[in-house]
Amino acid sequence: MRLVPEIQITNLLALTSELFGKSKIINLPEKAEYNFQDTLNVLLRAATSNTNSIESASNDLRIKTPNKNVPSADSIHDYINSNSIDYMMSSFRQINTEIIQHVNLKGTYQDAAIDFHDIPYYGDKNTSGIRGIKPKNGTSWGYSFCSLDIIGDIKLTLDVIDINGLAKNYSILMKSMMQRLKAMEINLRTLFMDREFFNNPTISTLQRLNKNYVIAAKSNKKINAILLEHKKKFGQTSTFFEYQFEKGGQKFIIVAVLNPKYDPNSKQDKGNNEYHLFATNLPINNASDFIKKIPEEYRKRWNIETGYRVKNAFKIRTCSKSPIARSLFFLIQCLLYNIESLLKLVIEIDAYKLKSAISDAIVVIIKEGYKLLCNVTVENFMKSLWEFMENRTEDLRDRLGVT
Repeated sequence: MRLVPEIQITNLLALTSELFGKSKIINLPEKAEYNFQDTLNVLLRAATSNTNSIESASNDLRIKTPNKNVPSADSIHDYINSNSIDYMMSSFRQINTEIIQHVNLKGTYQDAAIDFHDIPYYGDKNTSGIRGIKPKNGTSWGYSFCSLDIIGDIKLTLDVIDINGLAKNYSILMKSMMQRLKAMEINLRTLFMDREFFNNPTISTLQRLNKNYVIAAKSNKKINAILLEHKKKFGQTSTFFEYQFEKGGQKFIIVAVLNPKYDPNSKQDKGNNEYHLFATNLPINNASDFIKKIPEEYRKRWNIETGYRVKNAFKIRTCSKSPIARSLFFLIQCLLYNIESLLKLVIEIDAYKLKSAISDAIVVIIKEGYKLLCNVTVENFMKSLWEFMENRTEDLRDRLGVT
């Protein structure tokens, strides 16, 4: 597969290997039988092919490249578990720093979203690292990660916090994510979150940090009473009002947008609320425009759902109980998603083209040698892509006689 004439599939694997290898996503134990690239080949093969587990990826590569250096699944898991989650998180952030640098985000203003990414688990709920999650696919237990994404024209997972085995302290999470955003020198325009973040610790912390937000809100007795009073005076219309969780607490605005699909006789709760509710501290300039603006703004958050679907394309399936392995596999998903986003700035590519290119290249380089991965740095690779696209655009102008 050739994405543009100048790009060989091995170059995309070289780019990925360069990023993963600079700040090694895992450290190998002393006297390991296989080297980092041998190990990375199996991990990436599992993330980018239909053989989407470590076991089947290793077996598949051993069949396709007999007598070559392909670690077994047991070796891979031993290598992974010789690491710590803290180390892998640190490595992830170092790799991300380079990706962010090449996307030129420094000093820009970006919309962002914070969300919990839950991965269902069907084994013993007392397994280390397992926590309660939103019911999903027949289970209420799983692994959970808190992620920070930018969701504008450029889409990236900026940071991940492993919260498995930890309390969901919303105030600490908000402070931590905002500190990380500041350290990246990226300015926040508006932060978007779902109903799970509609609580006093989240909103109070963001208010104190002077951060703009739009959060899907939950109804409660107090809000319902205010809306009932509104309907008595003005009928069934959209509205907004000042609100606080507790007396003396931080004040913010609740926007209540009338749901046109509301059916008071429906017995189904989901999607049948009379109002769509949003909490925000965005400034009010014009009442009617404000009521219209907030739900339109919140729609930006759906970009994070699209991002989850893309990340799932790189999912490594596992039955491992190891929280270290589970964390690594999620970080790999996020990094491959970010690499795709980096490439999309220059060329037309999607998750499946990237997967196919990397997966095919792994077989090629195992057969022909790692020399094919040499001399491909991230900086030179991206520079050559930009130059190629600029030259192609210039050629098009010349052909059409456009000045």
